[in-house]
Amino acid sequence: MGFGFVLALGAALCSATAATLQSIGARRIATTEHLDPRLLWRLLRNGPYAAGLALDGASSGLSFTALRTVPLFAVQAVGAANLSIVAILAMLVLRVRLSTQDAVAIGGVIIGLVLLVISAVTGPPSEVPRVAGWWLLAAVITLAVGTYLGSPRMRRPALPGLLAGLSFGSAALGARLLGRVGTVGAVLTDPTSYAVVLAGLNGLLLYAAALQRGSVTVASASAIVGQTVAPATVGWLLLGDRVRPGFAPVAVLGFVLAVTAAVALARHAQPHAPQAAWTR
Repeated sequence: MGFGFVLALGAALCSATAATLQSIGARRIATTEHLDPRLLWRLLRNGPYAAGLALDGASSGLSFTALRTVPLFAVQAVGAANLSIVAILAMLVLRVRLSTQDAVAIGGVIIGLVLLVISAVTGPPSEVPRVAGWWLLAAVITLAVGTYLGSPRMRRPALPGLLAGLSFGSAALGARLLGRVGTVGAVLTDPTSYAVVLAGLNGLLLYAAALQRGSVTVASASAIVGQTVAPATVGWLLLGDRVRPGFAPVAVLGFVLAVTAAVALARHAQPHAPQAAWTR
């Protein structure tokens, strides 16, 4: 396994722990009708959410480094597998008994990741025009404005969860685009960098709103779909993310297995009864 995949697995471990902490913290804050940017400030003063956010920061750093060499579809699938880590930790630490369906889903995640590891070709992304960064920034701004205007209609967790996933996926796409940028000065002047920051902030706000509006299972599953399928498709079609010759069916099977099994495990992001009682 390449070093990039090891970094991606570390990012998934951080993200798995952060998912539970953030779901605890978000439920301690009153729900707002609009997506209020001040919600992030209130969440930062919330202990569990702040700890989860710190772990998310570590996860983002590891993912950013991994995306410099590992194809976007592989890193996103590994990230989606974080809920299998939550399920295993729940079994080992909290003595939660996993069902046969859970065991099958965990096996599906592991097999899917193994297939991705053996099929993906590592390396920087293909050369793309600089205008691609401006297009990504415009898309992220459009997504942010559209979600804010439509937020009063988001009364259930599925839609903000999906939009959060698309935002996180856009940030990952930007990180992959920056894989060829070699200097700090170039990063600071590249519009892609600002797209990454804005997409990350919008994703945090949307995911917090999704957690407030209903089941963390639905929010997590929706976010997984949003942050994997669309970015992986763009990476494959436009960024030159490649697989070994003759291994395209293996890569597709691995991606589908990892993502669908992760969605099946989404309920394990839900805090268990002792934790939920502590938040009230």
